[in-house]
Amino acid sequence: MERERKYKRITWTYRLKIEALYNAGHSYRFISHELGFSPSAIHYEVKHGLYEHMGAETAKRPVRYSARLGQDYADNQATVKGVPIKLGHRYDYAAEVANAILSGMSPDIIVGRMRRDGKWTVSTATLYRYIDQGYFPGITNKNLHEKPKRKQKKNQIQPAARPPRGKSIEDRPCEIRNRDTFGHWELDSVIGKSAGRSESILTFIERLTRYTVCVRVRSKEAASTVKALDSALSKFPKGTFKSLTVDNGCEFSDCYGMEHDRHGNKRLDVYYCHPYTSCERGSGENVNRLYRRYFPKGKSLRRATQKDCTRAASAINDMPRRILHYATAAELFALHLATLQNSVCPPQK
Repeated sequence: MERERKYKRITWTYRLKIEALYNAGHSYRFISHELGFSPSAIHYEVKHGLYEHMGAETAKRPVRYSARLGQDYADNQATVKGVPIKLGHRYDYAAEVANAILSGMSPDIIVGRMRRDGKWTVSTATLYRYIDQGYFPGITNKNLHEKPKRKQKKNQIQPAARPPRGKSIEDRPCEIRNRDTFGHWELDSVIGKSAGRSESILTFIERLTRYTVCVRVRSKEAASTVKALDSALSKFPKGTFKSLTVDNGCEFSDCYGMEHDRHGNKRLDVYYCHPYTSCERGSGENVNRLYRRYFPKGKSLRRATQKDCTRAASAINDMPRRILHYATAAELFALHLATLQNSVCPPQK
C-alpha cells in the first residue's frame, strides 16, 4: 500500500536519516521507500546538500550529502517566501516609529496620527507584526505597554446584596449612556497596596471627551471622596459636572454629600452601577489602566503627591486616542469648555 506523502515535509530529522542512508551507498528509490517520500523529492534534497568528500578517489561516490548543508539551504529559501516587507529602505520611518514607541505611544496611535497628517505608514496590524519580527532598531514587544487579550463581555448582571445608596444606573438618562452631552463623569479609585494606608487616588473621567482629572486623597473613605469632589468642582466653571457614575465601593457611600454642596444645594446627580459590572464604567476602567503606567499595581502610593497625579493626568490627556479619531482629550475638553463658558456668559454686543 502506497504511503501518504501529500502533507509531509523533509525536516532536520529526516535529513539526518538521508545523510546516513545516502552516504552508505543506497539509491534514491530505496531511501524514498524507507522514509516515505517520492524519489524526486529525495533527489532534489540530496542535490542541494552535496559536497566533495576528502578521499573520494577511494570512495564509491565522489561526493557526499550533508544534512547541515541541506538544512541551511532550506532555511535560506524560507526567508525569501511571501511578499517583501513594506518598509523597504524607509529608514527614517523606522527611526520615527522607534522613537515614538520609546516615548510611550502605542503602534495604533502612531499609525492614526501619521494617516491624519498625510504621511506614509503601514497598517496597525502590520506594524505590530514588524515589531514582533524585529524590523525596528532597539524595539521589541517589551517596549510596548500592552498587547491585551480582550475578555468577552458578560451580559448577565448579578443582583445587588443591598439596594444602592442612590439612583441606580438603570435610571440614568439615555443621553448620558449614549455620550451625547458634555459634563457627565465617571468616578473611580486607584489604590497602591491593598493593606496600606493612604494608598488611594481618585480618577474623574468625562464620558464624552475622555478628559481625566486625578486627585490624591488621604484615605479610601467617603469623607475624603467628598472633599476631593469639592476641590475638583471648584476648579471648573458651573455646568462642567452634571452627573457622576460610580461603583458600590465604600468611598462612594456618601451619596448626599456628593450630590449636594455644603449649603445643601443640589449640584449634580450620582448613579450607582450594578455590582461586579465594570463594563458599565468602561471609560474609567480604560483610563485607570493608563494610570497604572505611572502608579503600578502593588507599589506603594505613600510618597505619591498631587503634583505626581497632575503630571500623570496631563500625560494621559495629551495622548492621542483612536476612539477620539486620534485627537487628544485635552483638545476636545477645551472646545466644550469654551462652548460652555460662552453659553453661560454670552459676549457683549
